[in-house]
Amino acid sequence: MDVLIRYGFTIDEIKSMMDTNINIEEFSDNDIYELIDILEKLGCSKDIIKNIFLCNPFYITRNVNDVNNLIKKLLELGFNNLYLLFDTNPYILNMNDDDILSICDKMSEEGKDKEEIINYINYNIIY
Repeated sequence: MDVLIRYGFTIDEIKSMMDTNINIEEFSDNDIYELIDILEKLGCSKDIIKNIFLCNPFYITRNVNDVNNLIKKLLELGFNNLYLLFDTNPYILNMNDDDILSICDKMSEEGKDKEEIINYINYNIIY
């Protein structure tokens, strides 16, 4: 958990995250650094990353490859400014690429166009 302290999290914040996601203890600093790096490459500031971790402590225990696949799928579907999407809806980071594709397919079958689907995902809390 040293990485979280070095990143500016307080002990109380870390305890709160660990109370929500008991699996955090099993992840190494390197695992957490990789997840931070993914967000930084998308343009997330330190404050946004902190918000994501605090609102969604389950992100800390995500598989890096799964997160990268999710991001790749979102970009393929036409999403941009992912740092804003993840800041306003950090729970999307718990999803897999297939989950996003399923939502898009369902909405497309309902007659929604690409822009409507993107707006729906951008502006609604999705778990």
